[in-house]
Amino acid sequence: MEGSPSAFDSFYEAVRYIFSTYVKSAPHRPPGLDRDVRQPWHTRQLLDSLGAPDRLARTIKVTGSKGKGSTARIIAGLLQMHGYRVGFFSSPHLVDFTERIRVDGRAIGESEFMEILADIRPLADRIAANFAPHGYFGPVGLVAVVACIYFARRATDVNVVELGRGARYDDVNQLAGEWAVLTPVLREHAEQLGPDLRSIIDNKAGVMDAGMHGVILGRQSPEAVAQLLREAGRLALPVLRLGGESAERAMGVDGQCARQLAGRLDGQFGVEGVTAAADGVRFSLWTGQQVYGAQHLSLRGRHQADNAAVAVAAAEAFHGAPLDPEAVRRHLGRLAFPGRCQVIPGNPTVLIDGAINRESAHYVSEFIGTLEAQSVISVIAVPADKDYVGVLEVMAGVSERIIVTCASNPHLEFPANALEVAERMLPSEAAADLAEAVGVAKRRLGSAGGLIAIVGTQSLVADALRYYGIDTRDMAEVVPLVTARPNACTV
Repeated sequence: MEGSPSAFDSFYEAVRYIFSTYVKSAPHRPPGLDRDVRQPWHTRQLLDSLGAPDRLARTIKVTGSKGKGSTARIIAGLLQMHGYRVGFFSSPHLVDFTERIRVDGRAIGESEFMEILADIRPLADRIAANFAPHGYFGPVGLVAVVACIYFARRATDVNVVELGRGARYDDVNQLAGEWAVLTPVLREHAEQLGPDLRSIIDNKAGVMDAGMHGVILGRQSPEAVAQLLREAGRLALPVLRLGGESAERAMGVDGQCARQLAGRLDGQFGVEGVTAAADGVRFSLWTGQQVYGAQHLSLRGRHQADNAAVAVAAAEAFHGAPLDPEAVRRHLGRLAFPGRCQVIPGNPTVLIDGAINRESAHYVSEFIGTLEAQSVISVIAVPADKDYVGVLEVMAGVSERIIVTCASNPHLEFPANALEVAERMLPSEAAADLAEAVGVAKRRLGSAGGLIAIVGTQSLVADALRYYGIDTRDMAEVVPLVTARPNACTV
């Protein structure tokens, strides 16, 4: 590759190339919903021109509004515990761009990323030469293409891919998939996905495809479950779902569709006796195939019990048989995801979480209650287009002071009135960046210590992980306990 006109001189240059057509088209792209402005078909065109590397391994696609990252990682780990070689794609990254692409938990190296991108560059350039002025390759789509080739080189058995904010018009959704997983769908990204919940649900439902083996649904609102079941029924897809009422009740007046689907809904799964504590969550887990019994999940927040149940159901569906109970218990008991209710012991203790809406902040506040901290100061940075008021209101309920700040990401806009909103609730102040905010919080807490809760956008989480020196590239702690067995493609 050295000396090739397609080669990159640096990793920075490679990342710039990924965004090049997107940046070039910016002046010509009108604002609007994803359905009107996104062009994911270019990702599919590039994949097909490369021989469809996404079809060389089986794929599980995960979308939703909350919990999709945790759920996808648990699925990947469970399958690895069962002897599969697992590719994993996620976005965005926290600290290092290469975190987006992993095999068995380890991130791709910069040199191999650059090599693969250089290999596909000539073909991508030929396709881009025919773009209209507003045409572009979705940056995340190009990274997903690199991931597919890397996974093929590493001969993965299964790839678990986390979609972006949507699904129907998402570049990553262009990858072929066998199973669709939907975590809770909530109101979010209204300017891109649609002005009402129905539009957002329709966008997420785009992860389903008529050629799939089935769909796994996490806990949903009545409106979401009804709409998602209708879409699954339209596509004749089997459905597994977390708890809930009968198909007839969930789908309301659409009785015929409900009757067609009812026979496919006998594989429900669920959790019972969920209790949150400082060391994680405890619950009992069951599926239609296996009673897994008492579990201790090392991740914090009651919602993680649901995520674990969805992940087990998805891994079972792919595996074609019940999972090994000991493998499930061991994996759930030692999970650790950077920036997800992550606790850094010390004086003061530090909590880091990426909550950007009221619902997620409630989970953080509940977890803070288990820590029994004498004093809590919250450092908060939520972008202006997210639910910053909701996060501030919830965190004010468990804090004695709030420090509003900004993340280092120059592409994010933070609300000018955040301090004003916070001051209506309790004593608050502003800091220019995370380092300054942490310094102020330490001084306010003094030698007695307490808890600093760092809560907000993923870019703030990244700033915190860098500040505290947390490694995010190597998550290869999983050791297979059982040998992968041939699996069936049925629910």
